[in-house]
Amino acid sequence: MHSQKLRKILSVLTQIIIYAILFLLAASTLLPYVLMVSLSFMAEFEMYQLPPKFIPTIMRWSNYIEMWQSQPWGRYIFNTLFVTVVVLLGQLLLVAMGGYALARMKFPGRDFMFKVFILFMMLPGVVTLIPGFIILNSLGWVDTFMALIVPSLGNIWGLFLMRQYMLSLPGSLEDAGRIDGANRWQIFWKLILPLCKPVLATVGTFTFLSMWRSFFWPLIVTRSKEMRVIEVGVAMFSSQYVTNIPAQLAAATLSSIPMILIYLFAQKWIVQGIKMTAGYDR
Repeated sequence: MHSQKLRKILSVLTQIIIYAILFLLAASTLLPYVLMVSLSFMAEFEMYQLPPKFIPTIMRWSNYIEMWQSQPWGRYIFNTLFVTVVVLLGQLLLVAMGGYALARMKFPGRDFMFKVFILFMMLPGVVTLIPGFIILNSLGWVDTFMALIVPSLGNIWGLFLMRQYMLSLPGSLEDAGRIDGANRWQIFWKLILPLCKPVLATVGTFTFLSMWRSFFWPLIVTRSKEMRVIEVGVAMFSSQYVTNIPAQLAAATLSSIPMILIYLFAQKWIVQGIKMTAGYDR
């Protein structure tokens, strides 16, 4: 009896500790965002008060008005949305076709090609930064939509997920399609691709989040205000001598809203896609 009670007590204590740790992790993750939203409504002198304040005395909506009037945000939003949508559609098409080729088609060098892709996935992005800029500059694409879109179309991680998922699909699907007279494209488009919605949703969500918050590459390949994206516009509030922190935080708050909505909408697809692509290999 005593041992059973002790086990129950230890089990309850273990659960309490686990939930406490999870709560602390969640709080540490949410705290920066909560501070960003709170500080975006404060006056600049109020941000530096001691002890620090988490709730502004007066909600300064003028920070958002000043932020919007200071730069052409309509153009920034259009650029970001246009580039994100084009890259999203292009990546989904290329990832789906490449994953199908690497998983369901047999040709010489297929496995070697896949290993080369995995090798390139391990390279940090800064390695290809300078060569990529030199190539784009020689093509005359600097400060154009081509510079923002074309280098972002490759997604080796998404290709890996798509290949691993397609390997798990039974070969009888393609056999049934061939018996019904379907060609290779019809089998891919009408039989295989509709079954890949979880992986497509996963790749699409991460692609949207990555492109929407992209900063370093657009900062390098764009020079004019007409070609800037949102994240570059947020950084423009900082200069060598002064930084308009409330307006910058207001811009950062607004730019984060689409990412939060997309993540909340596609969360179940992300979890399902990662689960279904884990552990499949041949």
